[in-house]
Amino acid sequence: MNVIGAWKKGYTGKGVVVSIIDDGIEYTHPELVANYDPKASYDFNSNDGDPMPRYNTGPHWNTYNTEDSNWYDNKHGTRCAGEVAAVGNNSHCTVGVAHEASIGGIRMLDGEITDMTESRSLRHARDHIDIYSVSWGPEDDGLALDGPGKLTKEALKEGAAVGRDGKGSIIVWASGNGGAKDDNCNCDGYTNSIFTIAVGSANSAGHRPWYLESCASTLVSTYSSGDRKLDKPIITSDLSSGCTDRHTGTSASAPFVAGFIALALQANPNLTWRDVQHLLVKTSSLSKLTGEDFMTNGAGYQYSHDFGFGIINGGALVELAETWPTISTQHICQEKVKREYPESRFNETNAMTLEVTTTACQDSRKAIKFI
Repeated sequence: MNVIGAWKKGYTGKGVVVSIIDDGIEYTHPELVANYDPKASYDFNSNDGDPMPRYNTGPHWNTYNTEDSNWYDNKHGTRCAGEVAAVGNNSHCTVGVAHEASIGGIRMLDGEITDMTESRSLRHARDHIDIYSVSWGPEDDGLALDGPGKLTKEALKEGAAVGRDGKGSIIVWASGNGGAKDDNCNCDGYTNSIFTIAVGSANSAGHRPWYLESCASTLVSTYSSGDRKLDKPIITSDLSSGCTDRHTGTSASAPFVAGFIALALQANPNLTWRDVQHLLVKTSSLSKLTGEDFMTNGAGYQYSHDFGFGIINGGALVELAETWPTISTQHICQEKVKREYPESRFNETNAMTLEVTTTACQDSRKAIKFI
């Protein structure tokens, strides 16, 4: 993923704050303690400022990473934190993508999970935290059609408007691990939100892993685990000052992207939430991946419902970020449509064309929303 290309340019995430919204982080871990940021942390399960995970609590049922049957001790958040900000040259286990970034933990999965809990987590310290990394969501059972509640929807929208002193909170979300049950991340209202960056996975050979969900909302991908016997998993920090070589799924991909975005924000602190999405699209690539649904969109970019716009490229990302001009704010056009739907038809590939004449947006490059 060319993280070395970014490091060679001097970017390490220094000055950027990332928080893991999960089951807590072991901030005393030798790879995390030097980068730990208490201002970016909170425990919404116990309502205090200490995000240390509980130990020996049994299987953790609410995370995306369902392929790991040994899901104990609330270790998920610590593993994700190590990918982002494990300190460099520590000779212990791993090095984070943004190994000088400040890392925090928002503990909220180890208890009753409500709309209020999710909303408060996404609102926490939004003028201090630059990037939120989230690797959980609805059940991966191929049946659930679920998403954020009213309060959480408002938190996502407000974060884009007022987070980071008006530049917008960057919220990275794992696309889900329900591929084996034909789950579809379009049915996940968290990853399908315009205010989040949905992240998928490729295995070490560049193929679609068995757990991957395919959908239009996936923006970008990273390498992650695949078949247990054939593909390499992710090595990262673990509980009890430990190290694991079993971190897996799209749960591992979202923190990688959070770390890469931290490098980009160090290169250009003025990037807005929309700038970051544009940069990811322009610098990611499908060239080293294999798939059956690669297409080219109207803007000339190759994309896939498996991998989005492809594998992230750290060196290219920071290089483009350095001179990136801030784009315009989000623009939405609305047009009322009669109850009888306009003429529609399916073409030979079973894609539907819907033709509507509207004067709502004179500039065709801007989005039109039909209501």
